[in-house]
Amino acid sequence: MKKQWGIRMLAAVMSMSVILSACGKTESVGSADGKGAAKASNEVIEIEFMHMHAGGTIDKLVEEYHNTQNKVRVKPVFVQGSYEGIIEKIQTQAAAKQFPDVFTNGFVYTRFAIDTLPIVPVQQFVDKEKTDLSDFFPTMLNLGKGDDGKQYALPFAVSTPILYYNADHYKEVGLDPSNPPKTWQEVRDAAKKLTVNGRSGIFFDYQITGNWLYQAMTETAGGQMMSKDLKTVGFNNEAGRKAMQYWVDLVNADKSMPNMDSKQAAQSFQSGNISMYVTTTASLSGFRKQSTFDLRTAAFPTLDGKRVVPAGGNNLVIMAKDPKKQEAAWDFVKFATSAKATSNIAQSIGYMVTRKSALEDPQLMGNFLKENLTAKVTYDQVGNMVPWYNFPGAAGSKVYKIVQDNIQAALLLQKPVDQAVKDAADQANALLK
Repeated sequence: MKKQWGIRMLAAVMSMSVILSACGKTESVGSADGKGAAKASNEVIEIEFMHMHAGGTIDKLVEEYHNTQNKVRVKPVFVQGSYEGIIEKIQTQAAAKQFPDVFTNGFVYTRFAIDTLPIVPVQQFVDKEKTDLSDFFPTMLNLGKGDDGKQYALPFAVSTPILYYNADHYKEVGLDPSNPPKTWQEVRDAAKKLTVNGRSGIFFDYQITGNWLYQAMTETAGGQMMSKDLKTVGFNNEAGRKAMQYWVDLVNADKSMPNMDSKQAAQSFQSGNISMYVTTTASLSGFRKQSTFDLRTAAFPTLDGKRVVPAGGNNLVIMAKDPKKQEAAWDFVKFATSAKATSNIAQSIGYMVTRKSALEDPQLMGNFLKENLTAKVTYDQVGNMVPWYNFPGAAGSKVYKIVQDNIQAALLLQKPVDQAVKDAADQANALLK
């Protein structure tokens, strides 16, 4: 039974709005040919698709879908505020029970959606049509599964954290741009060397939604975000402290990382005032368009030979109540997650494709990745991908802001790292009881 909607849940999600936001190998599964929704009549079904991708890419996707069939019409609705904005919007509509038919749900809210929203698991359509999902990367397909193993959603846009760097700056200070730093220590050393002429060496986008980079750092250091029994958070240990201390040292000991918000840092990187930037692959298209220097990318840095990268991005989730709209929504979801569609999303925004066949097809991603080496790096670490951790319970979303606040306190030297990690854990555990 779905959990009751309540004021406490709304408050939990509203609190997150302050956080910044980075099948088989057959086209029949991923294509809409008019044989899916409303196939028994000439009725045209209209569905609403709520998303958080600005820039016109979704409008183009919908237009291409419309060109493939005449039974379904999709109305795209853009919502600001990233994944928190989407969830907040859906919560607001809950009283009137006017939900979107399909929406983009951040991986960090997978558990939340399964536990609290009246979603329609795609498993029922997969079982009915005997849909072959083997073309999806298994690690990505798992991002839409519940603890029961059921497929609730399909991956639409997937990203991992990578290192962007200004190769011109590397050359200026004597670093080899063809051999970027690979470890935490190498990144720190390079950042020190790059901090010259009023420029900063690096910025880790730790403010990105859902404690995404803190998870990457903590789990790379050998830790975890939650205890195995799911009763307490798992970052109150050496790994969690090591992750936070690394950033504190960059800001305060090395003076190589500025303490600013993500938007300011991105603008500073693009204008040549920060030499390295660690954030989502989804920033690739924007950085390419806005940067005038030699932009290159490298894999997320390792520690003691280990790398863990949580999967950022979102699933496509169906919420349509009417059976005809459910079928129409499924038809659209199949198209939007096809090899061709996922390739278009990857090339226009910077996300990863979710289909293995897309990488193998020279007309889709094969030739593109050969010509755009900056886009290839994220695929080199797909084997290091883990789910973006979802804290359990109605108050789980509040934990993200608690961690963010304590990271900021440590960076400002308002608290020593040990205290900041302990306070974050104590406050989080009190909420998760």
